[in-house]
Amino acid sequence: MRCVLVGPAHPFRGGIAHHTTLLFRALVKHGHQAHLLSLSRQYPRLLFPGRTQEDESEAPLAVENERILSPLRPWSWWRTARRIVEIQPDLVVLAWWHPFFAPCLGTLARILARRRIPAIFLCHNVRPHEGTALDRVLSRYALGAGAGFVLHAGEEREALESLAPGKPIRVTPHPTYDVFRSNGPADQAAARRHLDLPAGRVVLFFGNIREYKGLPDLIEAMPTVRERMDCTLLVVGEFYGGRDPVIQRIRELGLEDTVRLVPRYVPNEEVGTYFEAADLVALPYRSATQSGIVQVAFAFEKPVVATRVGGIPEVVTDGQTGLLVPARDPAALASAILRFFQEDLGPGFTEAIRREADRFSWGRLVTCLEELAGELAGLREDRAVGQE
Repeated sequence: MRCVLVGPAHPFRGGIAHHTTLLFRALVKHGHQAHLLSLSRQYPRLLFPGRTQEDESEAPLAVENERILSPLRPWSWWRTARRIVEIQPDLVVLAWWHPFFAPCLGTLARILARRRIPAIFLCHNVRPHEGTALDRVLSRYALGAGAGFVLHAGEEREALESLAPGKPIRVTPHPTYDVFRSNGPADQAAARRHLDLPAGRVVLFFGNIREYKGLPDLIEAMPTVRERMDCTLLVVGEFYGGRDPVIQRIRELGLEDTVRLVPRYVPNEEVGTYFEAADLVALPYRSATQSGIVQVAFAFEKPVVATRVGGIPEVVTDGQTGLLVPARDPAALASAILRFFQEDLGPGFTEAIRREADRFSWGRLVTCLEELAGELAGLREDRAVGQE
């Protein structure tokens, strides 16, 4: 299969860029002819809350790509379409995660449809985490032009069908980010020495800190945990607003010695250190679609405590690979963390994560794309026969 991927890649940072790059590698590994058309520009500075959009890692996750598409430069949309027509792919995969890209990707998909080139959307989020009334209009314009869709969470199917009814949909789990395992200390003891962590248990919260991720609920749970055992909460990630209230609440609860803040985006070569140091990874999300952080945790065979929101229950097996609790419930979070350590659930959960590893392979995502491409080809043949 000749396939074109359209989405962010190095030098841009973050999970979407990593996903696009790893999917490209997986397609090539499985014998497909892949082309990656990346973004020359991403968000305007005014719309990006982080310090930088570019990856400053010493060990960047990079592959060959053409930086050709800019969401705010319509002439680049046409140039990208012409490049795709030159390649003549069997399938085009458009990365979708935010309505900001709707005019660009929706127009591109329509141009390709007129050339009988199928463009599908690989949806990281059908709807944005923090949306507006305009988002539905923009999303309908873009997704309505897709020939088909891949979702990483079945929970999003209904929302997608309301925006783009009658189109083929495939659901497959978000693959594991196993590329970070080669970086950092080789074991937990070495990682904890490197981070100068105190003795005792370690719970990790990792990733960009935004309102929907529920960090305040986890902070509220920690006094109860601390009363029963020595436990450090390691909070690692760049704040996208709301940093001062979190720090103030930590002080009010007397958690200065319990919560360790690392308020920055972590380069690739340091990711392994934080996950190796942890016993348990916490995802106290108030809302979600799916989570790449779960798949980083599983790559390091680390169990999770997470909330029952979005597609998280589809990938975290409660009582086997992690513990699931209601959202916005600090007491339930505290109880689950205590149970995990008091009942020594770690070894059994780790073994279950190993058994499920194939379920989250990149090969499964490639197979999903192959099947969808075959279905779309069949639909085109049926339409051609019907017009004869």
